[in-house]
Amino acid sequence: MPHSPEPSPYPAAARQYHNFLQQVFPTNLAEETHSPAENSPESELELQARWFAGEFGRKFTSTDGKKIEIIQFGHWNHSAGPDFTEVAILIDGHKTTGSLEVELEASSWEAHGHGSNPEFDQVVLHVFLAQTQRTKQARFYTRTSEHREVVQLALEWESLDDWGPRPWNHLPEARLGRCSAPLQSMPSERLQSLISAAAQYRLQSKAQRLLSVAQIHGDHEALFQALAEALGFVHNRLAMRVLSQRLPLSLLLKLSDTERETYLFGAAGYIDFEHYQNSQEETTRLYLKELWQTWWQYQNRFDTSEERRLHWHLAGIRPLNHPQRRLAALLCIVNHWQQLIQTLQEGELEPELTIKKLKDYFASLQHPFWNYHYTLRSQATNKSMALVGQDRMQDILGNVLFPWLTRHSSDAWQNYTQLPGSQVNEKLRRACLRLFGSDEASIQRAKLNRRYYFQQQALLQIYNDFCLADSSECQDCPFPEQLSQW
Repeated sequence: MPHSPEPSPYPAAARQYHNFLQQVFPTNLAEETHSPAENSPESELELQARWFAGEFGRKFTSTDGKKIEIIQFGHWNHSAGPDFTEVAILIDGHKTTGSLEVELEASSWEAHGHGSNPEFDQVVLHVFLAQTQRTKQARFYTRTSEHREVVQLALEWESLDDWGPRPWNHLPEARLGRCSAPLQSMPSERLQSLISAAAQYRLQSKAQRLLSVAQIHGDHEALFQALAEALGFVHNRLAMRVLSQRLPLSLLLKLSDTERETYLFGAAGYIDFEHYQNSQEETTRLYLKELWQTWWQYQNRFDTSEERRLHWHLAGIRPLNHPQRRLAALLCIVNHWQQLIQTLQEGELEPELTIKKLKDYFASLQHPFWNYHYTLRSQATNKSMALVGQDRMQDILGNVLFPWLTRHSSDAWQNYTQLPGSQVNEKLRRACLRLFGSDEASIQRAKLNRRYYFQQQALLQIYNDFCLADSSECQDCPFPEQLSQW
């Protein structure tokens, strides 16, 4: 593969891109035309996961004006009762400990029967989403079965840190944008400067996300949660993220190999009679029976009600990417956690070997059952299958491990630019068509500027920041005119 274009010094170009964004959008980007309801979480579980990751921050003001600071986010509650236990909170400077409940609406406290349930008497903070204009209703108060009033915290979903794709109210079609003309005439060195800057900006954002979670849960827990989320990919990112939060790395590392596997698959909902009954071969039955012999001792520790159960999305997923295989990959990563940390540390000392060593690590992950099975219901395959394929490996390196290394090594950016590009997905294809065009010369220009992973990430960042921010069919977007200022 040819050498990648000469990258800009890190992180100077990231600051340049940030300043460019401020010039193009001098007003707050949060002032969009979509209604708050369109930007609401898909489920209560998503809200809880993002709260626990610290995405809303740590300092708030309660509904009655008290100053709130979260000292300790506590632990996911596996059984019935409040969502999080052993939290520590400062309320107007006074430290209080107890439990915490997170719900979509304030009224859910009574609707779910918490007010008459003694298990919720230790709740010290009730967290829910702020009411929108469209759903505004009478004020609800939170009281326990002992008639003690619980402090309420209304979260502003609109203020959430933008760590994922922006939920704009308009998705532009995959057609040529006005910016394609100035991009086409832009000298190659200026275009490469823009691409390097956008890639740095995106990499820094991901590193900051890891840092934010690490400040709450610790470095290794942050890395573990990010790896689980990356293994979930688009369809099951939330479920994998919640699972890694409910079963923290510190807990899993204390368990035996059998207990660790049982906890992961049991908490995910895959050790039950239905899966045993529907398995197609004796090997699978023996595998599940072995897990069940351990799981029956621990299953009462986990609440399997509909409200707490993880929901796995299977539509449109290739057999190789089934969530059961993703769980197996996560299990093997935990089983070889120290080897991963050592490989990352070696990457800091020998940065030129970072990509090779990390790829060798993922290629070495093996499981006697899951190397030969797509699911718990499938027949065994004749050939062994990698638990982490090449494309998923590329995305884990680019989205998790290099952001991690960026925080610890000054050479990480330079080596990041050597990471080959991954397979072109639909969003990247739209971005290339929007930014470069569809004629033969434009297609070749796009291919030249997406060979490497950092280039692909840069194009996605620009597409997110400008194309997805525009709801005027490209006519009012300021990006094309502002390109002359780059």
